[in-house]
Amino acid sequence: MPESIHDFVMEHLLFDAHEHVSSVPDYAKQEPHFSALLSYANADLVTARGPVGVGERVLPAMDDAGYTSAFFELWRRSRATGYCRATERACRDLLGLEFREENADAITKAFAKFVGDDPRASYCMVLQEKAGVAWGIKDSIHTPEATSDELYPEEFIRFNYRDDSLLCILSRDDVGERERWWQRSIHSLDDLIDGLMQSISDCLATDKVTSFKIGVAYRRGLDFKDPTKHEAERAFNRLMSVDVDTTLQASSAAGLPSRQSRLSAKELRPLQDYITQRYIRRAADEDLPIQVHTGYLAGNTGVLNNINPMQLVPTLMRYPRVRFDLFHAGWPYQHEMGTIGKNFPNAWINLCWAWTMNPATMEHTLDAWLDGVPHCKIFGFGSDTHSPLMVYGYAVQAREGIARVLQRKIDRGDIDLPLAKDIAHCIMLENGVHFHGLG
Repeated sequence: MPESIHDFVMEHLLFDAHEHVSSVPDYAKQEPHFSALLSYANADLVTARGPVGVGERVLPAMDDAGYTSAFFELWRRSRATGYCRATERACRDLLGLEFREENADAITKAFAKFVGDDPRASYCMVLQEKAGVAWGIKDSIHTPEATSDELYPEEFIRFNYRDDSLLCILSRDDVGERERWWQRSIHSLDDLIDGLMQSISDCLATDKVTSFKIGVAYRRGLDFKDPTKHEAERAFNRLMSVDVDTTLQASSAAGLPSRQSRLSAKELRPLQDYITQRYIRRAADEDLPIQVHTGYLAGNTGVLNNINPMQLVPTLMRYPRVRFDLFHAGWPYQHEMGTIGKNFPNAWINLCWAWTMNPATMEHTLDAWLDGVPHCKIFGFGSDTHSPLMVYGYAVQAREGIARVLQRKIDRGDIDLPLAKDIAHCIMLENGVHFHGLG
């Protein structure tokens, strides 16, 4: 009998196109606790809790005697979601326990045992052997030191460069922070841009940065204009000359008076957009792709009107030779995302994170995308989680969803088994390897 597409997909290596996984030292020192398996499932517990007042806790403190029972009461209300199912799968498969209240103490002990006396070996084992990650793109770094092999294993982890707080610059404090990071004075817009370009060069010199990242949808929309340098300089100069009202100042992290901008979002936009345009043009100069957060926002009560990928159409048209990797299926704008992927040769569309945020929707999405978009332009997986154990849970959900989609297309006569295998290989591994230059 021919090999089934399910078996082929479940055993295939993955290109993890988007990853927040913790460093090896952070993995080693993490306090073992059953709740450490939550990852994004925490947001579903918050939603399940319902409205809370200002300052009111969703759950008691972790050292409170009622924490475990309160936690699992919310878990029982949430456990059918994709986030929660991934947690249960990881707990069952990796720790040998069901994620239930009666097992809370046993899960905590099993988690500590799983990390063990050699955290680095455990870290690589769960990501490479269990989750089957061949390559992972860690989000994000803006200093070369953050790429150290002591932090992330060089053999399969690479990085994107990301500095959203600069692309969304709000105050003079943001400039001061860059002065501390970059060890240079910044008195003009040219100084700021020169510092950013040198920071990028320093990170690229590690040979571990494969892409740039724009994740500003958490703070603003994706409609990037192309202002003149004069417009940006005017906003920068106003930002730097804001009067300090010492009677109303909060303190900055350094203990100094916080110089908060009095410029409105509209007044700041030319400066933000100018920096973003220079950032994109640097990517073009380096022939490196740009990953862009579109679609759903992590956590709760996000400004969801910032996330529609259609806002990027002018940028895609402005830079036809720059490769853009559009994240998270654009959910809930996955149909718009598919249309962009079909229409723009410089756009790739990415299902990272999406297999856990809404698995059923993503099966319909991939099925529709494969009808409209060349499969060489689709990335099938990125876990987008901090916990190595949850990378496994998210990887299993992605594989199962991809296998079901391809099997249905075979059953309908849309494709045959050899083509299904080729599609799986491309969207699961090959496309990412080629896109990031890791062949």
